[in-house]
Amino acid sequence: MIRASFLPTIFCILKCYYWHMRVLKFFITGGIGLSVNLGVFHMLYVFDVPYLTGSAAAFFIAMAVGFTLQKYWTFEEHTLERARTQFLLYAALALCNLAVNTLVVYALVEYVNAHYLLAQTVGAGSVALASYVAYRFYIFADRP
Repeated sequence: MIRASFLPTIFCILKCYYWHMRVLKFFITGGIGLSVNLGVFHMLYVFDVPYLTGSAAAFFIAMAVGFTLQKYWTFEEHTLERARTQFLLYAALALCNLAVNTLVVYALVEYVNAHYLLAQTVGAGSVALASYVAYRFYIFADRP
């Protein structure tokens, strides 16, 4: 039989494991989203779509993929009642992220002469931390 003094330790270990798995899933989902983003962006660039237009289109397609994965896999939020509100909040955050992302891509390509894929990677990565916090504590927060 497990002594009562071990229960807080076991609880802490499980809580830490669950938190680490959520962060790992967030990064995996982000990697998938980034791959979708870069793949679409590159495809559009190859077809002579202007890089800023391609960046925006890639961002929105990756947003749809990201919402689905973040809601149902990363944050394991399976209810449908809040899905519409969550998507609207997610999309609003994505628009803010798009503004930051586009500004970063533009600045890096035009002023630093960075490669367009490197610029897009830096732009997408620049919004990751703020997004996690917003998803975890607001958009997909555990509700009583």
